[in-house]
Amino acid sequence: MTDTAISIPQAEVESLEQFYTFRGRNEVLQFLDRHPFLVPVLLEAPEKIRHYFPDSQLFLEVERDPEIIDYVKLVLSILMKLDPNEAVARLNQLDWNWGLHNSYEVRSKFFTTLEYPDEF
Repeated sequence: MTDTAISIPQAEVESLEQFYTFRGRNEVLQFLDRHPFLVPVLLEAPEKIRHYFPDSQLFLEVERDPEIIDYVKLVLSILMKLDPNEAVARLNQLDWNWGLHNSYEVRSKFFTTLEYPDEF
């Protein structure tokens, strides 16, 4: 059911879609097609994130900065309702225990952030 021709195996796409809500599905899949080294990290991430943010919804989106040439990254947003100080402390622990252990190649194209629901 992919609208775009990509080389990522359909089984991996389906696994990703079980964990994440894609914001701009085609753009996310095209980005992953250009940076396939991110797929194993994304498949591992939910288990790591759930340790710090149980029951949180996860989103993937490609982000561009129009002021920085070639600044294009995949953003994993964690939607939660924690106190901001607690949430940042947990995100810092996640980064320290998992994110910083990813390769420079991964860290240069991918980051994790926090997001609050509108009604929070």
